Amino acid sequence: MNALAAFALLTLKSPRDAAQHILAQQWPREALWTGFLLSVVLNTCVYTAQKILFPLPPEVLLPRFAPGAYFAIVLVLQLCFIAMLSTSGRWLGGQGSLPSMLALVTWLQLLQAALNGAIVLAFLVMPTLAALLNIAANIIVFFILLHFVNAAHRFSSVWRSLGVVLMASLILVFALLFIVGLIGPANLGLPDNV
Repeated sequence: MNALAAFALLTLKSPRDAAQHILAQQWPREALWTGFLLSVVLNTCVYTAQKILFPLPPEVLLPRFAPGAYFAIVLVLQLCFIAMLSTSGRWLGGQGSLPSMLALVTWLQLLQAALNGAIVLAFLVMPTLAALLNIAANIIVFFILLHFVNAAHRFSSVWRSLGVVLMASLILVFALLFIVGLIGPANLGLPDNV
């Protein structure tokens, strides 16, 4: 447990060194996929706890997912995002492979699950401070992601990593919009004018 906490601290302080350490390991395929599934399960648990402790009022028009549906959505979105990070990075001259991106994003998702869990607990005690911590955590996770992508693709600049992340995000958003258009908003429980 102390080793995990120390590595989490290293990730926050020096994400590039943490990424190099992760990439230097020879991860068995089973370990990568088990870790990835664990990260999705933990994020689903945090989402469910947040939904129970802080339910959204009915007038807020945000989708509400059952834990199983949330798990499936996050699983598919994360896999697509990892594939897009790998592919778009290679389009921009990177060398990152799918397994290396999977290892890095899995660790980042595990770290994010721990941060989000701590923020949910902080909301019980100090809601205003917890809201600020939530914003800070999202910025930090994005900053770490840029360095992870940079290390995986062996870019010389974090700006290229930003391009990769933006490209992967845009492709994913357009794919989601296309799928929602095919399924139809009404079938997803959304108003017809969305």
